[in-house]
Amino acid sequence: MYFKNFFVNIFILFGLVIAWSTVANGAFPDDPKPCKYGDEQCIGKVIGLIAREKYGGDDSLNLSAMDPIPVKKLHIKQGSDSPVNIDLLFTNNVGIGLKTATLLKTKGFGKDLATKHEVIFKTDKLALVGDYKISGKVLVLPIHGSGKSNVTLVEPKITISWMGTPNVKDGGATHMKLDKFTVDLEPKNVIFNFENLFNDKFLSDNMNKFLTDSWKEIYPEIHTALTKGLAPIARNVIQGVFDKHPYEKLFLE
Repeated sequence: MYFKNFFVNIFILFGLVIAWSTVANGAFPDDPKPCKYGDEQCIGKVIGLIAREKYGGDDSLNLSAMDPIPVKKLHIKQGSDSPVNIDLLFTNNVGIGLKTATLLKTKGFGKDLATKHEVIFKTDKLALVGDYKISGKVLVLPIHGSGKSNVTLVEPKITISWMGTPNVKDGGATHMKLDKFTVDLEPKNVIFNFENLFNDKFLSDNMNKFLTDSWKEIYPEIHTALTKGLAPIARNVIQGVFDKHPYEKLFLE
């Protein structure tokens, strides 16, 4: 269970939804045509356009900012049965790095919205930056401290998936409600930087090196708690766009 999603990625999914919405409304200068249902190649091209143009958010689409994306509070607490027995609280953080994401694969997004939808993408790095407070034990070493932190996932593969549920609003338009929403992250490395551990720079530097060197042992232990904490943040951003735009308006027949 680890610092995986940390970032919400969150982004491609946002990009995907917004891409369709923006295209359908003709909001871009080149006014690209909407994609056909399930057209992975078309969807990927439009996502690239959104990544460059709309990562800061767009009120007309009901889209919140994706990069940086606010992470006001994230709590990871592991029990004594875990080798990573920590109580870690992130507050007033932001996720950075989604605007360079590249789409790898999409699934779903057909005419029948009541099915599984999935977006897989990658980015160079995703960083969670802000305030932290930690106590407990990591592997064999005690840890405690508070201050500023930067947790960076290197070259993560990000998978976002959900089940679509029809939501018929006043007027008869069908929107998509996102159920069973999950976020998964598979980084190639994780770099930890917690300032002021033990109130000592020398000890802090050495502990951060230990954490980074041991990321393969630490990551699986905090992955579930981390991704469950991040998933609602991603879902809220995406759901906002689907709430404004009827599903059938996002595609061509």
